[in-house]
Amino acid sequence: MSIRHYNPGRNRRGRVSIAAERFLYVSLLLSIASQIVFLFNQNANFILASATFASVFSLAHAQLAFAKRYFWSYLIFVLLTGFLIELISINTGWPFGNVKYQNLGTTLFGVPILVLIFWLGSVHPLMIMARKIAPNWVMISGGAALTAYALFFDQILVANDYKTWEFSGAHIPFQTHIPLDNVIGWLFVGVVVFGLANLILPKVRRKISASMNSVDLFLVWTWIYNFIANLFFFGKQGTALIGGLAFGAILGWYLSKRYLGSPN
Repeated sequence: MSIRHYNPGRNRRGRVSIAAERFLYVSLLLSIASQIVFLFNQNANFILASATFASVFSLAHAQLAFAKRYFWSYLIFVLLTGFLIELISINTGWPFGNVKYQNLGTTLFGVPILVLIFWLGSVHPLMIMARKIAPNWVMISGGAALTAYALFFDQILVANDYKTWEFSGAHIPFQTHIPLDNVIGWLFVGVVVFGLANLILPKVRRKISASMNSVDLFLVWTWIYNFIANLFFFGKQGTALIGGLAFGAILGWYLSKRYLGSPN
């Protein structure tokens, strides 16, 4: 009779190469560095650099963690969906209100290419967070995460005159230049986008996969940066409070499940 010893290591997921991991962190750190520079020099080129490096990071992580089917599905879905949503919003005022972009560079039918790069850089990390928080209700957790992210992000664009609204109704608390309808719009868009993305994007990670630690860093930095930027650099203390509480609560929920639950 033989005794078989259980080796938990056999079931552990392998790691991608050191070079691949370094590429992820370098692209993420370059995005972070561009954001920091932007605080002291509000030039749209630094926003472009930050968004581009963030998109490189998200796309690279998508490929290294979930393989090429996820990568191509994500790239095509986010670009098409983001473009259609922004195009409808700019031309109809729905679902984000009567919004206008300016000084953000090249546009496609009025939609700044930079805005589409923002979509590419943010949806993948937020999807990972949403799936971890509520695997069976990704459309809800994703909608909440995207809306909380927008509470931070929109105000930085508004503070630097890259995005403006024309409205006469209620505004977001402490954010007098952003209509309350914008929050409702982001919730609706988030539910639709993350509901569809959860159906389209594969859920199973590669056997040899990039870790989620770099995504955790992206999400934590997003909270820290937007809180500090709004509070100390752009004079938006209310935004720092509202956005900080909203995104911080979702981030805290995610991190508790990641590190107090069973990370995967």
